[in-house]
Amino acid sequence: MKHQKFFIYRHPEFRRRTGRDIQEYDKTDFDDIIAVIPYQSSRFPQGHDYSRRRPSEDWDYIKYDHSITQDSFSGEVPDVVLDILEIATATFAADKAVNREMYIDEDDLDDSLLETRNIKLQIPVLSPRLATEEVEQLYSDMVSHMTHDLVEYEFHYTEPVSSVGSVSTLSSIDAVSLLSDGLDSAAGIFYNRSESIDSVHTTVDYGQGVKSKSEKIADKAGIDHRAYRINSDRSREYTQFSRGLLHLSFAVAEALAVGTDNIRCFENGIMARFLILSDGWMTTRTVSPPFLAYFNEILSTVLEQPLEVENPFRDLTKTEITEMVPDTEVVKQTVSCPHSRWAKGNNCGLCVPCLIRNIGIIASSHEISFDELSEYNALLEADFEKQSLDFDVSEQGLNPSASSPEVFFKGIAEIAFFCRRVLEDNPQQLANEYSELLDKSIYKQHHRFAENFVDALGEVAHENPTIRTLLPDS
Repeated sequence: MKHQKFFIYRHPEFRRRTGRDIQEYDKTDFDDIIAVIPYQSSRFPQGHDYSRRRPSEDWDYIKYDHSITQDSFSGEVPDVVLDILEIATATFAADKAVNREMYIDEDDLDDSLLETRNIKLQIPVLSPRLATEEVEQLYSDMVSHMTHDLVEYEFHYTEPVSSVGSVSTLSSIDAVSLLSDGLDSAAGIFYNRSESIDSVHTTVDYGQGVKSKSEKIADKAGIDHRAYRINSDRSREYTQFSRGLLHLSFAVAEALAVGTDNIRCFENGIMARFLILSDGWMTTRTVSPPFLAYFNEILSTVLEQPLEVENPFRDLTKTEITEMVPDTEVVKQTVSCPHSRWAKGNNCGLCVPCLIRNIGIIASSHEISFDELSEYNALLEADFEKQSLDFDVSEQGLNPSASSPEVFFKGIAEIAFFCRRVLEDNPQQLANEYSELLDKSIYKQHHRFAENFVDALGEVAHENPTIRTLLPDS
């Protein structure tokens, strides 16, 4: 297990409010420093030149455009909001700074695991409600669950000399909804409309082209959205499982700024619960029910006003949420692939999230050709009987641990095995292995997904008969 401890050198706005810089007695037993620094082009109402002080070249750093948050709150950002945002940005920076390994065992899929890291973060905070053992443990349990790691937090209260308390804002806004470039959040736009939910939409631009893609989706759907931005140039790790904390933390800032008590993040229940594959697979738990429970408990502990996050899609399949999008062009524009930067900004078509996306779309009523679904058309080009795909990962510049024929074949084989079990086995027998399936609604959801999977592969079989080897005999 890799061990690394970071001290978090807070944004200049934190240092302005505390009237102090990093001190020698802050430097305990950390291995490195992560500095939260401003964008050089940012301007603040206080008139301070925040770009003149640069961190050491030896430090890791993450850029955070505080001016956007300032604008949301008309210049008066509460202390607790600054803390929540910089805990999330520092976590994301540490997640990217400490590389991990992943291997795929050809003989035993369950041994195909991510390497676990032990990351410790020591963070000075302005809010005394955060600097408790209870909140430290909640953050540790939540982020460790999400990233497959052991992540530990130490929050040290630093009394501010210039403080901003809670901002009381009354608003007619019903909710803040997260908008990424993915299919699920796009469907959330139309779900809100169907429920007459007046929602503000928020995007976090973390340097993966998310903002430009979400803007296209927003324009096509006819909505406005605010894009917060951060950027970490020193990336050694590509999994970035902590990005869910990043999205929700900025949504908290937006919700408090506009005066709503509801945040909506949209993720189909198959990916949120993730029962279909073993734990070793490279996928995040950014909207899993346990993660949201941890996050909501943190909010109820540290905030003075009520605020709760919900996932309206937790009981739906990918096909069911795809059907909520009336415009096929919007469906085409979405990118659900976490590895799109290696696939010319498109869905790669080889990883597990792409498999779930493509299966959902094929089983839906949207008529989209297989060639338009993703950059690499593995569903049609693979020989599933021989387990072969004429594809050179190195020539395409892809990451073999994330987007490769090996990942594709093992992913679709395990999904097929799970679906066969759901469709053919006794529910009680299944529940002995998957305890969540004791819940009838969850069982029915996964049964519908299995039917979607069989329907989708049946469509593919018209052009690639070898895929029938994955279908139930009936």
